Amino acid sequence: MADGVVPAPRPTRLPARHRRSMRMIVQRAVQIPLVMLVVSVLVFVLIQVVPGDPGRNALGPYATADQVLAWNAAHGLDGAPIDRYASWFFGLLAGQWGASVVYGVPVFDLVLGRLANSVMLGLFAFAILVPLAIGVGVLQARKEGSRGDRSFTVALMALAAVPEFVVGVILLLTFAVVFPVLPVQSSDGVGAGFLPQLRAMTLPAITLALGSLSVLARTTRAGVIEATRSQFYRTAVIKGVHGGMLFRRHVARNALVPTVALLGIYLGAFLGGSAVVETLFGYPGLGELLVTATQRKDTFVLAAGVMITGLISLLALLMADVAFTLIDPRVRFTGQR
Repeated sequence: MADGVVPAPRPTRLPARHRRSMRMIVQRAVQIPLVMLVVSVLVFVLIQVVPGDPGRNALGPYATADQVLAWNAAHGLDGAPIDRYASWFFGLLAGQWGASVVYGVPVFDLVLGRLANSVMLGLFAFAILVPLAIGVGVLQARKEGSRGDRSFTVALMALAAVPEFVVGVILLLTFAVVFPVLPVQSSDGVGAGFLPQLRAMTLPAITLALGSLSVLARTTRAGVIEATRSQFYRTAVIKGVHGGMLFRRHVARNALVPTVALLGIYLGAFLGGSAVVETLFGYPGLGELLVTATQRKDTFVLAAGVMITGLISLLALLMADVAFTLIDPRVRFTGQR
């Protein structure tokens, strides 16, 4: 230029489709506190209809009426419903979740400790499920219509028809009783070191993974078959794209979009704890804790546990939305491309 001044470069902007995807993700993130507020109201209402008096449940059948009234007053349970909700909700935000009437410890420490156990179990089950389900689905799709494909389909349908606790009982009898290579009670190995913890989580994790395998594998199979029948796939083949490049670029990114949606749901369910599996194997997770809290009417534990489970599910779905944009930026959360 004549004056020797170099103009400053214009700031780069994200493509419009990326901006729309980011806007959708931000909207989902903003919706989480609003959804949790609604969940908190529903949880509070449900807790109020639990049979029995909280003070009587905490103090036992031999406490006097005055002692029960004093306990309820000390825990903010004797006021108007709106006052009780406000006290409980703001205490929840401040980490003051009360004390468990069953375990006699702070609910905050109890729930988060059990949550950590459920998260470890859930991640282990997820690590088993993802490669197994995607591998089976891709293998079936590549052998579509063959005897092996039909055999896998029958086996997966049979597995889907068997209740999760039945699968767990079969695994328990096989690998803990007939061939005692794994512990019967998972609680014995929790917190005892890496290897004992791993052995304690193996049977519950396999049970969780097998319970979700059928749907995920069949979804992957359908997605891969649909992608290989599309116009862009045939165009890539005509252009000479073959092998791994063809699968990664023109099949996997499109075929795995519905699979990712299911993975988000399963991840939230796994991390939040499985009441059936944890109770069956005696695994001290959040799901098993909520079962005990329901049976013993431990309302503070029940309320906090349900809130934590709901939050984990919402965060897992948000992670699935983010994964959508990474796999295929064209995906719109309205279902359009």
